[in-house]
Amino acid sequence: MLLRQIARHILDTRFDNLPTEVIHAAKLRLIDALSCTVGGHVAPSNAIFLNLFKSWGGAPQASVFGFGEKLPLPQAALINSLSTRSFDFEVTGPEPEGINKGKMVGHVCSTTDPTALTVAEYFGSSGQELLVAVVLGGDIGARMAVSEEFNFDKCFEVCGTANAIGALAVVARLMKLDEDQIINAYGILLHMMSGSYQSLWDGADTFKMPGALAAYNAVVAAQLSQGGFTGVKDALTSKLGYYNLYSHKAYPENFAVDMGKVYYVQGMHKLHPSCYGNHNPIECVLDLVRAHDFTAEEVEQITLDVPPHRIDHFLNQTMSAGDDQARALFSIPYGIANAVVNKCVEIEHYTAENIYNPSVMALTKRVHLLAAADVTTNHLMRLAIHLKDGRILKAERNKLPLGWAENPVTDQDVVSKYWRNIRFAKTISDERAQAALDAIQNLEQLDNVAAIADNLR
Repeated sequence: MLLRQIARHILDTRFDNLPTEVIHAAKLRLIDALSCTVGGHVAPSNAIFLNLFKSWGGAPQASVFGFGEKLPLPQAALINSLSTRSFDFEVTGPEPEGINKGKMVGHVCSTTDPTALTVAEYFGSSGQELLVAVVLGGDIGARMAVSEEFNFDKCFEVCGTANAIGALAVVARLMKLDEDQIINAYGILLHMMSGSYQSLWDGADTFKMPGALAAYNAVVAAQLSQGGFTGVKDALTSKLGYYNLYSHKAYPENFAVDMGKVYYVQGMHKLHPSCYGNHNPIECVLDLVRAHDFTAEEVEQITLDVPPHRIDHFLNQTMSAGDDQARALFSIPYGIANAVVNKCVEIEHYTAENIYNPSVMALTKRVHLLAAADVTTNHLMRLAIHLKDGRILKAERNKLPLGWAENPVTDQDVVSKYWRNIRFAKTISDERAQAALDAIQNLEQLDNVAAIADNLR
């Protein structure tokens, strides 16, 4: 049974057997993700969850990063994952390898990485155990994602499904569940997964809920299983299991290929907030504003050649005064207009206070995506800025966005991103942030990771 193989993978993985490059990639993911948790906590919708949970009361079991609060473990895990995704800035992936190389994974790390520290803090886990949990969560979540077709129009939101599968691996490992308890926990989790991509079309705060609920549900499923509550016997491949109920074109045979030998661990480290689909258009703009002197008011229109399927797409929506903050994260016109007006891209540009900049809003209406039959990949972009004086400034990018394994950023880029998030949040002192960073970089030497959580709370 596939699920028993997964349970054995969770139990049998040992820190001493992890290659150096796997450990290094896991640390980089934690540096990236946890800084985005702290930076993302300022999104106002997160405080709505926090205040609701506080009104319920409950044991202060685990840190809510950035807020200076503690909540019951499942609730803390939910809010930390919610914050991590808030500006769609966090490390994504991890990237699959081998026969699954190049397939879409999504945002597994946005759930598994903050959940790992949240749960590890509660159990007083060592740095080595935290690293193993980070590796396992990303590996199993990514394998789940690539064992079915990723389809924005026909699938459940993958952050509510694959992320939950990965998060339960994290929790099970750190809680020290046995093999049967792990299998049973997945049998409980089967009834707790869902999510819709409609949030991306509507620009709604709910876009980050599937991944956040995945964290909450993984903790609850593990706790219920440990307590003796029973779930279905085969959550994945049974007649009414995951693949038959949740999947569009399932390929369960792809899940376990090289599992335990090859770890899907390499994160995709963004250097800009917003959906990765915005990043190559943004880079085209940044190339042009660095090379030419012009203002947004001088722009007649901006055109972007895209694959034909990107026309009827959630990324091809402009901003209006009635839109919520989340809309900006999934709008190519907004990403382009913001980069032209501000000549750079900062987290602040995607806050509720700044997305309604009149110059940016006006320019989004003059950004037009054009279907181009010869543009056959999602990452090929041809941008043209038409100026009122007759000049046409052109830029093209035909490579994977910055941060992917084939177009990597440096370790220093990830550390710089950490500090961008910390200083944007304004709730963690440089001294505490440096202590947390030093601890993550030397994680294998820590007997207890609670100090990291303390410094990021």
